[in-house]
Amino acid sequence: MFDILRNRPRHERLLQRDSESHDDDTLLPGSSSSTSLTLKSQANERLSRDVQVAVRTLIACTIVYVGAAMWIAFTVNGSNLITDPDDFCIHHVSRYSPVVRDVQPNWHTQLFNGSFVHQNAFRQPAGPEVDAAWDALGVNYRSVVIAEDEAKRTGLRHDQVKVSQEYGGGFPANVEGLHHLHCLNLLRKTLHWNFDYYKSQKKGPFINSEYIVRLHTTHCLDILRQVLQCNPDVGVLGQVWWQADTEPNPTPFVDFNTKHRCRDFAAVREWAEAHQLPPETEVNMSRFYEMPKPGDFIFPEIP
Repeated sequence: MFDILRNRPRHERLLQRDSESHDDDTLLPGSSSSTSLTLKSQANERLSRDVQVAVRTLIACTIVYVGAAMWIAFTVNGSNLITDPDDFCIHHVSRYSPVVRDVQPNWHTQLFNGSFVHQNAFRQPAGPEVDAAWDALGVNYRSVVIAEDEAKRTGLRHDQVKVSQEYGGGFPANVEGLHHLHCLNLLRKTLHWNFDYYKSQKKGPFINSEYIVRLHTTHCLDILRQVLQCNPDVGVLGQVWWQADTEPNPTPFVDFNTKHRCRDFAAVREWAEAHQLPPETEVNMSRFYEMPKPGDFIFPEIP
């Protein structure tokens, strides 16, 4: 037998030895194939860990951002979460009043009538027609009443004028936007080409002396100045070309017909109309107001 093995060709013995060597390599733990599998497994584990870290980081950031947004919403709106951007806007830019609570802003785009030469109902010469147009805006509405439990939040002090309990209590107040229109209407009436007409009627502000009318008018002028400075419109006025038939070349002119984002004025006016105090002819004015209590502040002159 050994003779047979010894007599086998040398190259056959070398091939067999080489084959056995390869078979042994597949079973060795330190072989290159085993190492490759191990490295691939480790790479997959690292990738899995990286994905988990990324997902956890994303979740944490989302929680932080949502929490911050909720905190801002709660803080700005007195702990009332706001999801409606229009509602958020009106609470952010307006002081609280029952109008904010009851009337939706209904923001909409409005094209202003900025015509320089064409008249409208509010620009007519003094007379019943133009007065009716301005009256329809609510410029002569009576005061509304603010409930006592809302007075402080609305900005009213406890020692301001109150309606007596006999007539339901609360604080008489005026919607400021309608007062601004009242002021603008007074400026219209005191224009020098209108003044004599209204002075001769002796109604409203014109029952007073010319000195008081002047004080009233300049008060209104300055109120409107402050309103416009408080709410400056940052829109822009472009220019257009116009050309008269008799002119050889066109001329630039400012285009005042611009679009604006406006609140629902009609809804505010309707609220003020519905919440007016009764006419003075329907109440006993000697008992309508609650007299000041000891310690209530009383101004020494008209403020």
